[in-house]
Amino acid sequence: MIILLIFTILYISLTFGDIRLITPAQLNDLTKDKNTVVIDLRKSIKDYWKGHIPKAQWVNVEAFRFPKKGIPAFFIDPKLFVEKLKNLGIDRNTKVVLYDDKGTFISFYLAWGLDLIGHPEIYVLEGGYNRYVSEGFPITKEYPSVIPKKDYGDYEVREGIRADIEEVKKALESKEYIFLDARPPELYKGERGFWKRLGHIKGAVNRFWRQDFEEVEGKNGLKYYLLRPKDEIALFYENLNVGKGKKVILYCGQGLMSAATYYVLKYYLRVKDEVKLYDGSWNEYSQTDLPAEP
Repeated sequence: MIILLIFTILYISLTFGDIRLITPAQLNDLTKDKNTVVIDLRKSIKDYWKGHIPKAQWVNVEAFRFPKKGIPAFFIDPKLFVEKLKNLGIDRNTKVVLYDDKGTFISFYLAWGLDLIGHPEIYVLEGGYNRYVSEGFPITKEYPSVIPKKDYGDYEVREGIRADIEEVKKALESKEYIFLDARPPELYKGERGFWKRLGHIKGAVNRFWRQDFEEVEGKNGLKYYLLRPKDEIALFYENLNVGKGKKVILYCGQGLMSAATYYVLKYYLRVKDEVKLYDGSWNEYSQTDLPAEP
């Protein structure tokens, strides 16, 4: 019985894995592994042309987002996602490394997408490209040689880490749920914004995603973000009632910022709550007549 339990735990961990933060030194080692694919998620292809991490392919994060029933910016259908991964030379056994300019929510958003299909090995470069360059690691202007995969392999969509509008409606009527808004306080309070309605989901608490990170200045004035100590972050979430075994639905403006908070709660603090990202976020909610504050 004990052996079966151990095997089950090992199988689950190997099947789904974690999202792991890595340092520039660890990434430099991973680039020597033939089974590693590196994705550059910086906003401009011009930045990629100026220099990038060896083996990196540039992809705009919007390549992974598409409208759903007229509402913009949802994460694409998993079947489409897997096809894109195959074209990037990724299958289920590939180590995928993600980076952006400073270590922002952009990398965590794609990491969440990979977690959604249970990809086993997902790595995010802490501090992003700026930290990598500041620490003196090599860059290149050469494009990588990529051979698309014919098959990704078996995968299962993990609906347990994603919330849709129907679950949001259910959560509004339940004391088992907590809504956590990862936007800046002024958006949460409805003091500014571009949406049809301003404010936040009724009853939601607020912690801006960037409060979990410290901005560091490296060489040549390059700035990047590093995670704050666990005990420091945990105290703030505890005061918001997070980490006490409830179901936490994360949201922001369009599902991007909250992906950083998803990593922090699920894989850094490892809270016992069931953590879900509401992909539609305020982008979708603001178009409904569901209750909002203030």
